[in-house]
Amino acid sequence: MKKLSYLIAICCLLSIQAIAQDWQKYKSEDLAFIAYFPETPKRTVQQVETAVGTLDMHMVMCTPQQDDNVVYSTIKSDYPEEQFIDADDKYNTTVLDGAVKGAVSNVNGSLIFDKKITFNGYPGRDVKIEIQGGFIYIRVVLVTNSMYISQVICTPENDNNSKIERFLDGFEIIKVKQ
Repeated sequence: MKKLSYLIAICCLLSIQAIAQDWQKYKSEDLAFIAYFPETPKRTVQQVETAVGTLDMHMVMCTPQQDDNVVYSTIKSDYPEEQFIDADDKYNTTVLDGAVKGAVSNVNGSLIFDKKITFNGYPGRDVKIEIQGGFIYIRVVLVTNSMYISQVICTPENDNNSKIERFLDGFEIIKVKQ
């Protein structure tokens, strides 16, 4: 009986490990990040008009067919360097406040929470927005003049599922030679 228990435990552990390895590692040296997606993501770039001019918004996204979540995406936008020459904590907070406010406004949503975080020494936010038909979970990090946004969209019945944190926690900023 003891051997059977050990065999079942080993099979369970191997099953969990196999499931954990299903996610795809996406590494971009030019965008300086690593993220893990449940399926192979697609990369696009869009030009976006902002108060500081036109910015390139680099988006890596997947919309899995069979998943608890509708969309997984990571976005990087570089703001003009001159906007951040003398940036202090107060300035960075203002920039992050604007990003959160813009996100809520762009989706006509309601802010559920906005938590200040520090990510690898950089200022950021963990945010949840209620939208029609679901929720958006966002982690935004400001690295000098670059803004990184990881987000997951889920339906109400899949709110707060474990894959949300898995995706958000799987994001890494990498240092690349210039």
